[in-house]
Amino acid sequence: MFMVLGCGTMALVMGDTMAGTLAVPLVASHRLGAGVALVDLQWIASAAAITYAAALAAAGRLADAVGRRRVLLAGLLIFALGGAAAAIAPDLVVLVAARALQGAGAGAIVPASLALLLTQLPATRRAAAIGAWSASSGLGGIPLHGAGGWLAELWNWRLLFAPAAVAGLLLAVVAMMLPADRGDRADRWRRVPDPIGTLMLLGGLTALVLALSKGQQWGWPSLLGLISMAFGMLLIALVRSCGHRAPAIDLTLWRRPRFLLAALIALMYGLVSLALLSTAPFLLRHWQLPLPLIGLALAPLSASVLTSSLLAGPLVRRRGVRPVIYIGVLVVVGAALWQLQAGLRPEPQLALWMAACLLMGVGLGMISTGASAAATLTAGSDHYASAVGASMTARQLGGAIGVAVGMLLLEHPPLRGPMPGNSAVFALIIGGVAVAGFAALFLHPTAAPPAPATKAAGGSDAPIGAPAAQRSAPAPATPGPVPASAASLSPIPVLAGQLIEAIDYVLASQSTSVRSPRNRIRQPAGRQP
Repeated sequence: MFMVLGCGTMALVMGDTMAGTLAVPLVASHRLGAGVALVDLQWIASAAAITYAAALAAAGRLADAVGRRRVLLAGLLIFALGGAAAAIAPDLVVLVAARALQGAGAGAIVPASLALLLTQLPATRRAAAIGAWSASSGLGGIPLHGAGGWLAELWNWRLLFAPAAVAGLLLAVVAMMLPADRGDRADRWRRVPDPIGTLMLLGGLTALVLALSKGQQWGWPSLLGLISMAFGMLLIALVRSCGHRAPAIDLTLWRRPRFLLAALIALMYGLVSLALLSTAPFLLRHWQLPLPLIGLALAPLSASVLTSSLLAGPLVRRRGVRPVIYIGVLVVVGAALWQLQAGLRPEPQLALWMAACLLMGVGLGMISTGASAAATLTAGSDHYASAVGASMTARQLGGAIGVAVGMLLLEHPPLRGPMPGNSAVFALIIGGVAVAGFAALFLHPTAAPPAPATKAAGGSDAPIGAPAAQRSAPAPATPGPVPASAASLSPIPVLAGQLIEAIDYVLASQSTSVRSPRNRIRQPAGRQP
């Protein structure tokens, strides 16, 4: 049941993202979009993306504080309500507001669902669960890519949003069947993150995503104003978090070098994937493909993301995140170079394009799973939702940058040739995954997540539904795991020429950890590590 909820929510969010993108050109030809500029219709997709990115970090902190099931259930109901409102929207204003509501709900269910899933699994199965959770995004994209355009053209664009309402309600019913979150009610609400800091965090992230996605369109004065507002509000949230007993920003995560590197990789993943997805339809339209075939031409990308993410999870458990990310980087770079060399022509190259998409999806799925595992498993069980929310926020910020830069490259290509704008986008993709591979060089191959210092919201760290004796019994003391401190960073020199040597080293090395005396957990008297 936990796996159904975790994977179902991720598939639901990705499918709804695709629905919003497909709806834009269809609404333009409907009476709802009559006389409205295409750039204004983009708010159908942008409204959900902005609120989704803004809500992730705050919702993750809230889920760790008051209970993952509560936040997941509330997010699913909000998401379903937004989907129903979008499906019956009488005008464009209501449609955009409904999409914003959907984005806020999605920002709550994504971190809560994965955190709820991971706390129910033993450590040996968590990496595979993260792979399945990442693969679910491909599962949500395949139906919309393959059939969404045809269905919407045959019937109505409203059909794109109706499944979100129905599936959201069904998953909410499943969430209600889970045991309630445990723990003392008064203690749980004392752990609620700082309300003022949370509002500053939400406002700052909203302004930042607006600046990245709409600043170029609105002009320099608006762009500078939004960036100033974003950094001011985020600074207030950061300052308040430094001294608050329940901070809005989980600074314990951001002090860990391993988490910082994972967030950088997530940001690069968002930049690369969204730059590709936002600009690919323009290339396919240049080849005179109708809308249904454009979705079908992108289906191999979602299918291969699904497959490679499922395979990457067990590989992370056996070999660590570093070789998984390396393989993903090499595959994406190879596919992009192939596309640059042979596929970007004025005449249609559909077969080559779909083959390159298949390869690129394999690489992106491995990078996504590796980055998610590195970020989430760095945190203890107390901070799973916070880690997911923070790393997904980095991914969404990278996506906003990728969309803005990708569109800029299409309009003002810096390269020359038959398809200069798309060639520049693929050059950006190569650069982005190269940065991700560079960051992965510093990830310690065997660093483990730190043991939780406090009880998670709900009391014990035992799985929900475990016997009372199991939940109340203190956990036996164990030797402290390796923290991601400066001492645990890999000493591999950061030179591109040593990449293959680094891969060989990781694959051949044993799973050993370097311990620092100051980081060990003290053992009770009479117990030896």
